[in-house]
Amino acid sequence: MFKSVIKLATLLFLVTFSLSYAQSTVRTGEMIISASPGEIMEADAMSFNSIIGKDAIIEWEVYVPEDYDPTNPPGIMVFAGAPQNERAPFGWMSVMKDKNLIWVAARKSGNAATFVQKELLALMSVPLIEKKYKIDAKRVYISGVGRVSSVVTMDNPDIFNGAIFTDGDLWSKNPEYKINSILNKRFVFITGHQGGAANVHSTRYSYNKFKDAGLKNLKLITISPIMRYDRRRFLEAIDYLDG
Repeated sequence: MFKSVIKLATLLFLVTFSLSYAQSTVRTGEMIISASPGEIMEADAMSFNSIIGKDAIIEWEVYVPEDYDPTNPPGIMVFAGAPQNERAPFGWMSVMKDKNLIWVAARKSGNAATFVQKELLALMSVPLIEKKYKIDAKRVYISGVGRVSSVVTMDNPDIFNGAIFTDGDLWSKNPEYKINSILNKRFVFITGHQGGAANVHSTRYSYNKFKDAGLKNLKLITISPIMRYDRRRFLEAIDYLDG
């Protein structure tokens, strides 16, 4: 009996130690994560080998809230179309911490990359994080270059629950037959802070097209050209995505 109690106590200690050690070794804060499509997608990577080689090493800018807790798993905010060494605007990482979201942006996914490469990099961002952290799958969002994020969202409604669209004509690459798959998603359109009148017009046009197609969960945020898309506006957009 005494030996059984000792064994049970030892087992409980080992389990507790293993869990606390695993949590303590999880990296948090800002970091660079490197991985290949083969490491992320495994056998599925061969299907996309002509777009990005399965053994190509890709770097992601990642921020994990310092108070990361697997019992209260964070969501993910993918930033699509980031150029090399892209850093989030000042104050945005504090929003990630406040809203319990992990930020992830693939490097070299700006103008030097093809459109399909940008799509694939955005898609790979999600399993990259899921392999390392426990995630709230109901809070996986995308932002960044508007056309990339809109196409990725429409093509993968089973992955992304909402998006922040920040520029341009977002409707032209999104056929109406895809609308039924995103009727319950939430979208924020940001305009006015860059690109001039043409950008404002095209963003409003896209917002109205989504609205006319039957989507109910839409929000349009217009920022004065003399103002920045700052922490307050970013927080407002995420609050809307969270519903």
